[in-house]
This record gives sequence, C-alpha cells and structure tokens, in this order.
Amino acid sequence: MKTMTRKFWMASIMLVALFGFTSCECDPDESLGFDVSGHWFGDLDMYYGNEKARGSEIEFRPIGWGYTRGTGVEVDYYRGGTITHRFDYEVINRVIYMYFDDRALDCAISDYSISPYYFTGYMDGAYESARFRLRSYDRYWNLYGYGDYHYTKQNKMDDAWNDSISSDTTMAVPAGNTSEAPKCYRGVNVKKGLEIRD
Repeated sequence: MKTMTRKFWMASIMLVALFGFTSCECDPDESLGFDVSGHWFGDLDMYYGNEKARGSEIEFRPIGWGYTRGTGVEVDYYRGGTITHRFDYEVINRVIYMYFDDRALDCAISDYSISPYYFTGYMDGAYESARFRLRSYDRYWNLYGYGDYHYTKQNKMDDAWNDSISSDTTMAVPAGNTSEAPKCYRGVNVKKGLEIRD
C-alpha cells in the first residue's frame, strides 16, 4: 500500500511540474524579434537617383532583453560603390518599425513571411510600399559550402545576387549639372500607406 501511495504522489508531482513548465506562453513580438535578428541579403528594391541597387545587406542587432528593440545597418550595393544606412527598430504587435537616420526611408514591415532561410514581404512607407526578398546570410553560406575563408565577401555577394535577384544594370544619368546628389529611396510598388510612429 505504501508503494502504491508513493507512486501516486510521485506521478502527481511530475504532472504538476510538467504542466507548470509547459504553460509558459511565448511573447509573439519577442519571437518575431528573435527570428528577424541577424544578417540578411537580397533585394530591398533600393534606388540611388535612377540607378537600382544590385542588392542589399541588412542586419538587425537586438539590444537588451526580449529581442523587441535594436539597431541595424543596411548596405546597398551599386555599380559605383556602396551606400550605408543606419536605423533603429522595434517590434510592436507583430509589426517591425524601422527608423532610419535618413527619415525618408522610415518604414514598417507588417505584411511578411519569415523562416530561418527567407524573409520576404513589403516595407511600407508613409505613401508607398516596396517589396523585398531576402535570404539568411549565414545559413546560405553554410548550406552551399561557402565557408572557405579564401572565398571573399564580394564573391559571395556576386554569386548570391546572380542566383537570387534580377538586377537592372541600366543607369540613367541625370541631365545637366546638379549641385545636389540624388536621394536614396525604395522602389514604389503602390500597395498601401502605413502610419509610421515618431
């Protein structure tokens, strides 16, 4: 009888412990922040004047606990060189809000699909929406065996972009002598405007 009672109490304690540990709910914003953190590359539909970027890299770096806030950097590759944009971001109600140093690029990502390998969707500005297609930088190189340190970063970019995005290599030169350099902007695929938080 003592053995039976002991087994009953041990089973009860194990059940309570099991339900106690499995009842924890994960915050969806933290989960999204965790999924998006890291290094991505592909097509962010960026332009400098009339020239479309060959491709872009973007990195989300979480700050503090919870993965819901952080800083980041976006590097756009053009035929003549690169342009770097820095930003802060936060995740609120499963929407990623991005605040760039160049405030004209501020956007929110609410219509997206994300997996460990791909991140696609729309970057919604105040009046337009640009489609993006990204691959996970680290997973791509490990999966396709590009881990060799002799294989340079630029070689990786060239191969990846040739495989994954169609690049517009035509460059329209602005007429006349302009005193101000053309601005960077995202291509406009008119979809919807989303209010950007200040």
